[in-house]
Amino acid sequence: MLMCGLPASGKTTTAMRLHARLHGTLIRSCDVYEDLGIDLPEWVTRTAGFTENVADYDRVRDDAYAEMARRAERSLANRAPLVIIDAVHGERAKRERLYTMCVAHGATPVLVMCTCADFAEVQRRFQAREGHETDPEREASDMSVFHDIGRRWQSPLDDELPDGTRPAIVICDTLNGRVARAPEARGAASPVALADGERGEPPVSRDARVSPRRR
Repeated sequence: MLMCGLPASGKTTTAMRLHARLHGTLIRSCDVYEDLGIDLPEWVTRTAGFTENVADYDRVRDDAYAEMARRAERSLANRAPLVIIDAVHGERAKRERLYTMCVAHGATPVLVMCTCADFAEVQRRFQAREGHETDPEREASDMSVFHDIGRRWQSPLDDELPDGTRPAIVICDTLNGRVARAPEARGAASPVALADGERGEPPVSRDARVSPRRR
């Protein structure tokens, strides 16, 4: 399962709730950054808010995505019933790498795209992180991170799997708590059982089961 979305869209919160409900293996980009010694607030300063020497940051960022892919592949090779990869996944090439990996291991990729359409709420979420940057989950506290991801963003709604079919895509609106299947996603039926939930808590039905392994 690939989490996907702009910073402060609710990806990590949603991924952690899915993991708490469904278990499996959870790979978080913030943990990988920490393991690799990538200090995001430091990079904000070094690149003057991602306006200077951005290529230097791009290299370490690519290293982090490569490490997440390695961890995911190791989990799939060990026949993990569910792997949740919590990262922005805003670039198509990074998503395609994981799609290909899933297919190679006989797993069904599911993309969960988190959204928050209210920019004022996005700003509020960033402000709430200020002073907590040492917490890996809150390291992105500067709005320049949001704009840097925005310039890279390629919508997953036109993604294709190696065989030309569409991946299953679930859109989770973390502002109002609604979840829906993306109509553009014409792939195999999603293994996620969806249900509306309360505001502020991206829902998963009580009977939901997510397994990327084809039986």
